[in-house]
Amino acid sequence: MNSSSTAKTILFWLSIVFLGITLWKLVSSNGDAAPGEELSYSDFMAKLDTDNVNKVNLYLSPNSYEVAGECRRPANRRFHLVVPKEVVPALLGQLREKNVLINVQEIRSGDWTLILLNAAPLILLVGFCLFLMRQMKGNAKRALELRAATARTGIGYDLHRLEEGRPLIVGGIELPFDKGPVGHSDGDVLAHALCDALLGAAGLGDIGTHFPDTDAKWKGANSMIFLEHVKKLLDEKKFAIEHVDAVVITEKPKLGPHFPKMREALAKALSVGVEKIHLKAKTNEAVDAIGRGEAIAAHVVATLTSC
Repeated sequence: MNSSSTAKTILFWLSIVFLGITLWKLVSSNGDAAPGEELSYSDFMAKLDTDNVNKVNLYLSPNSYEVAGECRRPANRRFHLVVPKEVVPALLGQLREKNVLINVQEIRSGDWTLILLNAAPLILLVGFCLFLMRQMKGNAKRALELRAATARTGIGYDLHRLEEGRPLIVGGIELPFDKGPVGHSDGDVLAHALCDALLGAAGLGDIGTHFPDTDAKWKGANSMIFLEHVKKLLDEKKFAIEHVDAVVITEKPKLGPHFPKMREALAKALSVGVEKIHLKAKTNEAVDAIGRGEAIAAHVVATLTSC
């Protein structure tokens, strides 16, 4: 969590504490929260006749008045009763004669306190849910930004001449055809372009750096070995393969029917799911060496992320 999120969290909890203290003060400071002794109307009039009423608060209800007051003896002793609405005019006159402090209100303040107390848990719950939603949204956004920041993309390209009498191997699969690539290894144009794309995304050079055609041990080598070695290099650098998109360009043969096996072979060599390998085939519309059936080429784009 960054400093901004920490500050927001602290401010949120301080607001909750402040609200709790405010509600507690409202209850504790409001005398009406504890109405005191419950009196009958006759007992109240007896107190009034003996000048034992210091002050009263009258709260208007639809058919009656709620009376909350304090005695003079003992000092500040509280009492409470309900009187019919029709006796209030005469009662007010008697209170004034006895010099009693009178306060008339339409709504009892204690009711507002009660409403606040009942609503407070809901307010806090809604506020906390909104806070969590905002935090989750912010965390998801930061995760996406971080993921985007660590994504790396590489491109690969390879081309081989085709000659009669050589096996045609593409994507780790030998295809039935009368021509095959000329190369130091097995000439798998798709595997070689894929190696370059992965190495380029990781900043690890190219296929010629790791498997030079001047080294006799790579003569006729299976290109799946190249991919397996590249995968080990990616693992050492903590890179994960997210997606591979490739285009193989050749006039013949038709590659589409062979793509499922190619994807399986490539995914196995790279230890990834088949869904991460996407293959397409194009022709060159009888243009240049590829169009004349003299060559085969491949373009690959690979995306990596930091593990």
